[in-house]
Amino acid sequence: MQRSRPPLELLIVRHGESTGNAEGRMQGRQDWPLSERGREQARGLGEFLGARGVTLAAVYSSPLSRALETARIVAARAGAPEPVTEPELAEIDAGGLEGLDRAGMEERFPEFLRRDITTLGDFGAFGGEGYEAVQARIQRMRERLEARHREAGDRVMLVAHGGINFQLVKSLICVPVPRVCILRFGNCSATLVVMRERRGTWLGEIAWHLPIELVGGSSGDGTAALFR
Repeated sequence: MQRSRPPLELLIVRHGESTGNAEGRMQGRQDWPLSERGREQARGLGEFLGARGVTLAAVYSSPLSRALETARIVAARAGAPEPVTEPELAEIDAGGLEGLDRAGMEERFPEFLRRDITTLGDFGAFGGEGYEAVQARIQRMRERLEARHREAGDRVMLVAHGGINFQLVKSLICVPVPRVCILRFGNCSATLVVMRERRGTWLGEIAWHLPIELVGGSSGDGTAALFR
């Protein structure tokens, strides 16, 4: 009889509020730092996890500073290992849209604001990443994580961004992967996805999904817009 593998748990966290979020800008790969509210959100999440005894075998972070600082704060407060940077967790490259607020997009790229929701994850037309390239990046990252942690059934934390987290969670819970799956990733939201073998398919389920408001922090205004 084939040995049953333990589940692999992925705690997927979006970074705290950045100065770019506070200004309502499309950040992408631009390296905006955390705001003071963002640091407060990260401290609150770390204390929440630590108080509930949520243990972590490893912490991986996007190399962008708003995510890496969030990961360091959360890990320190939760008693978790020091974060390791994972380049594939970087936010989706939004090309010429990066750095623009809504008024700037309206002036330079009004067609983006009028797009159907099914095409929002593709930035190829604006000099950024296309949808297929993002999916390939996620698959590479998944394979590395599973190679490191699947046999042990670890719980690991991934700290990244609204856009890449959205695409990652879709890939974990849906077969085939749809273009759209409505799930709000506000700043410092935490989503636990439990990966198990299900009739021969390695598939995840969302065990819980916590916005920062339920953790006890403040979300601020305008920080949950898609792909910011």
